[in-house]
This record gives sequence, structure tokens and C-alpha cells, in this order.
Amino acid sequence: MNFNPSEIASQLAAAAKADVQINKPLAPYTSYQIGGPTAVWVAPAAEGDVGRILELVNRNDLPLFILGRGSNVLISDRGWDGVTLYLGNNLSGVTFDGRMARALAGTLLLEVVRAAVKRGLAGMEQLAGIPGGIGGALRMNAGAFGQEIASTTRSVKGFRHDGSPFQAARQDITFDYRRVPELEDVIITSADFGFEESDPHILSGRMEDILTLRAKKQPLRYPSCGSVFKRPAGYYAGALIEEAGLKGERIGGAMISPKHAGFILNVNGASAADVYALINLIENRVFDRFGVKLEREVRLIGEFD
Repeated sequence: MNFNPSEIASQLAAAAKADVQINKPLAPYTSYQIGGPTAVWVAPAAEGDVGRILELVNRNDLPLFILGRGSNVLISDRGWDGVTLYLGNNLSGVTFDGRMARALAGTLLLEVVRAAVKRGLAGMEQLAGIPGGIGGALRMNAGAFGQEIASTTRSVKGFRHDGSPFQAARQDITFDYRRVPELEDVIITSADFGFEESDPHILSGRMEDILTLRAKKQPLRYPSCGSVFKRPAGYYAGALIEEAGLKGERIGGAMISPKHAGFILNVNGASAADVYALINLIENRVFDRFGVKLEREVRLIGEFD
């Protein structure tokens, strides 16, 4: 660490309206419930505060980690030796105006889906059950059952890493499979969505069917990050892992799900090192057996051996 956390925390508190803490544990803010502390934690109160925080972080050349709802990350047991900018329940909420909606980045995707369905607005109902917030869903172009968040997106707002404002209309954004190039270096703070009118009862039935299907197919009893790997071209990651004989494999408190091999579960106080060891085991075994190099969907934050 080449900065003084207490000094930076004081500067952040003076620069923006935010909750600022030092040495704050990150595990409770991740779906894995795993991870050490962050040197500095800052949770802005409003969108405008994000820009001021980023400007200060950039000016001091500090290591920065953006933490949303924590559904797609594995944080090192040693934590994050820098600033964690939290955009979760402190920056959440969705408002509707006719067929349009504006959601802050920390709003849970499922919250937006349910609110739209209740109003008879179609376009997101098949995304029900995808974990995480709006910001992460946009960054990854979240999708399921033939529907992607791209189809309802109308515009995205946020800031670049230097604190300068960013805004882009849908036609200026390229949504690829689990990748959106124009948003990779953007800290998203809110987005506008457009829906089609439909029967709320039909939409609700469709949403509940998908939630039931997910509960049957996916291991929801234990903490996880969701799918650990992206779907390789021509294959399914879970099927490859299962065919490699790894279902139910355990290291420490982590286990490859016996229900869906694409998930690694925290079944008994797993460490990040346990999960990381299973990730490496999967990658090596699948490559040795099938010659397929799996690409991680989960992001690793901090130092791993």
C-alpha cells in the first residue's frame, strides 16, 4: 500500500456526501459471502457524488474496485488494498413514466423486472432470477431464455475513471454476448429502459415459471457467484465440467455443485483460496479432456496465489 487510508478517507469525506470507512470487510457485500477487507470504503449518497469521488481517486492514482451487488466477483482472502467504490443499495431505486423507466445502477435487476411486470410492461420478464444489480447487468449484457437487457436499454449514464460525465444512447452502444465494449471503462450510475405494453397476468405467469425453472435447475441453497464460466462456443461449461467427472468435487469449504456443475458453492465457510483452487482444477481438467479453454465469467479481485 503506497497511500495512507485514513488520509484518503478524510479527503473523500470532504469531497463528496458519502459513507467512508477504512478496513471494512467486503464479504457481507458479495453473493459468495467471501473476501477480506478493503483499505478504504466509499458509498456515495447520489449520482453526482460518484464523479467527485472518481476525480479524487484518479488524481491520487489510487487502486480502485467498483463493487455493485457483488454477484459476479470473488474477492481475495487478503481483501482489496485500495479504494472500494460501492454502488449497491445506497444508489438504488427505479421510477416509471408510462412505458419508460429509469433505474439507478445499484437497483437489483429482479426488482426492476418485478416492477415492470406488475405494470404490464414486457421486455425484461425472462431475466427474472438473474442475480445482481442493473449496473452489472448492463456491463455484462445479462440475458436468459432468448432475452437480453440490451433489448430494453434506451440510454446509459455514468462517469469515466477520471470523473468526467458519460452518457450514451442505445444506438451508440454495442451489446455483445456477455460483453459491452463501450461500457467497459465506465462507472454506470443509471440507465433508461423502454418497454412494450402487455397483459400483466401473462407476464407474471411467465416470470414465475422462469423463477421456478431456475430453482429446479440451479443450486440456490448455498452462496455462489452464479455461473463461474462463460459458455464456450459450441459447448456448455456445466456439461463439460460434469463430463470431466468433477460434479461434487470439494476443496476446503467450496464445492462444485452436484446439481449444476457450472456453479461453485460456498458450502461450509469457504475461503477465496478454496474457490480459486476449484476454478483452476476445472480449467485444467476440461482443457486436458476436451481441449476447451474455459473463460471465466467471475471476476477475481485482489491477490491470488
